[in-house]
Amino acid sequence: MNKTRFKVIINWQGEVLTIYRHATSPDQALRLAIREVARQSGYSAKYVRDYVMNSNFRRWEVEK
Repeated sequence: MNKTRFKVIINWQGEVLTIYRHATSPDQALRLAIREVARQSGYSAKYVRDYVMNSNFRRWEVEK
């Protein structure tokens, strides 16, 4: 599969993070970016995913 470079923008507790990832789909790029935020912040990936993916807020965006 061909990987594409994606720009993932995440609003992490008021701080806007821009993370670039090579992935096969936007969904995969978002998952990889969430794991990177978890690694940097010290929180679990589940905690970061639940915060970012909260359906009441728009805290992420993926661009090609």
